[in-house]
Amino acid sequence: MKNANFPLLTSPFKIGPVNLRNRAVIPGHSMVHGDSSGLVTGRYQAYLARRAMGGAALVGIESAPVHPHSRTWLGQLELWRDDIIDSLSETSDQVHAAGSKLSIILWHGGHNVGFRRNVAAVAPSVIPSVQVGEIPRAMSEEDIKDLVSYYHSAALRCTRGGLDVLEIQTSSDYLLGSFLSPQLNHRTDKYGGSVKNRCRFVLEILEKIRSDIPSNVALGIRTSIYHAIPGEPEGYTIDHSLPAMQEIAGSGLIDYLSVMSGSNANFAETIAPMTYPKPQIADLSARIKDELNVPITVSGRIVTPEEAEGILEKGQADLVGVARAVISDPDWMKKTEQGQAHRIRLCTGCNQVCLGFAARGLPAGCNINSEAGYEDELTDIIVAKNRKRIAIVGGGPAGLECARVAAERGHEVVLYEALPELGGALRLSANAPYREELSLPLDWWESELKHLNVEVKLDTFIRGAEDIDADEIVWATGAEPESIWQMRFRPSLVDGIPGTGNLPHGRDVLAGKETVSGRVAVVDEEGGWPALNLIEALVAQEDITEIDVITSSPLLGMPDLFMTGEFPLFSDRLKKAGVNLYTGQFVLKVEDKKIYTSD
Repeated sequence: MKNANFPLLTSPFKIGPVNLRNRAVIPGHSMVHGDSSGLVTGRYQAYLARRAMGGAALVGIESAPVHPHSRTWLGQLELWRDDIIDSLSETSDQVHAAGSKLSIILWHGGHNVGFRRNVAAVAPSVIPSVQVGEIPRAMSEEDIKDLVSYYHSAALRCTRGGLDVLEIQTSSDYLLGSFLSPQLNHRTDKYGGSVKNRCRFVLEILEKIRSDIPSNVALGIRTSIYHAIPGEPEGYTIDHSLPAMQEIAGSGLIDYLSVMSGSNANFAETIAPMTYPKPQIADLSARIKDELNVPITVSGRIVTPEEAEGILEKGQADLVGVARAVISDPDWMKKTEQGQAHRIRLCTGCNQVCLGFAARGLPAGCNINSEAGYEDELTDIIVAKNRKRIAIVGGGPAGLECARVAAERGHEVVLYEALPELGGALRLSANAPYREELSLPLDWWESELKHLNVEVKLDTFIRGAEDIDADEIVWATGAEPESIWQMRFRPSLVDGIPGTGNLPHGRDVLAGKETVSGRVAVVDEEGGWPALNLIEALVAQEDITEIDVITSSPLLGMPDLFMTGEFPLFSDRLKKAGVNLYTGQFVLKVEDKKIYTSD
């Protein structure tokens, strides 16, 4: 970082006809903020407009299906309908009023679309999806011609809706990405075989769209540099994607190329969790940029302005795309421009409420930014008319955020924490191996509270209201571990598993209140992060000789690790550490250091 007030683009340039200021770009990402209408909801409009207000040069709408057979979840935008135009126009008006441009990704899921609406998924060849597992139907040439028309019509609806940039999704193993990949495209007609043939479908779509869109609308594509299919990790790499992009860029039909990585077969590569390097694919992006004559946008684990600036200074890309970073802090760009980069609430890469919620079909948000996704419900923070003295008891995430907002509103705030440091359960998580980035929001909260002159009293246990002199008291003391989760399969276990009452609890071990050594058994019936963090901490402990994990889950960490893309990473670490896993078993009782299970 040269100084605290650097520009994020070293020089202005144009993506086709769209002139972008010296600011970051936000690529489209799925937030599931729609509803059954298939239109852009007020909730989603507010979310996008808030990112525009935060200083983004280009705000991206999520991948939207161009054909009814590509719809995969409730809430997606239905670009095959004319009545979507009005909601697109409302969205573009709001984003433009905030000073940004608006883009959208035109998408078809291909073999990743489940059997819905009584039709089979379509693909270049009959190859099932890792994600869905159903057998698709190979597209005929008539199918391809028909879909070119759908892409064209969807593009025209978007331009009538006032959008500035159209992006064709060729990334991952979605439909067009599958056509580009020799792994997934086994065709012997003019749409398969050679690089030129595998690019033909994409080029026909681009040519049809280019012939009719206004001259002030930019047209680009988004593509994966590699797919990383586990069984064939070398099957689609930069050695395959680069020739395809050279073919497409050489046609003169695109104004820019946006690069990413991964596929539905390896989602950790697509939306990389916190253990991945930062930035994720900048070096590969540089290779693409060196070979093409169109501007390159790169995204993937770009968290700080310094990382973004480094990419631009090294010439690894022309634009920087960030998504999760501006979910956690929509003012990421504005703070950078104002020399306040140190006040950015940095993304942890936890993937729990952005990707994790979206994967469940829920409106996505952020673990550390409670406003994300609720911009249409929450009002701006305004200074209170009556200044009060507010006491907040508890220094975990809830107490910290409450203290910050109360101070922003002009109140005199005192925060009490019984422990010698702030953070609560989040601090326990951040202290576990491979979870260190969870400390980033804690550092941010502490810095903000200092900036806002919040008085913080550590090592101070509050017994009751009589200990505090305040106008208002907020109790944010958290919760105690319970046995409720064990009751989902065994409702009669009100008092927990027999014989476990006096055993050390995982939270206490993580906190250093209890010590264990030698051979250690972990009894888990949650399958969530508390148990996973504990196991990784035990693996790192030198005086542990062996670890047994007995879990009721068929796969340890299910579904949490699947939703965040971390299952293969976590399971590989445990395999290398030699942890003994006993899955799909219930612990009936513990007696004389023996564990009796249902197996």
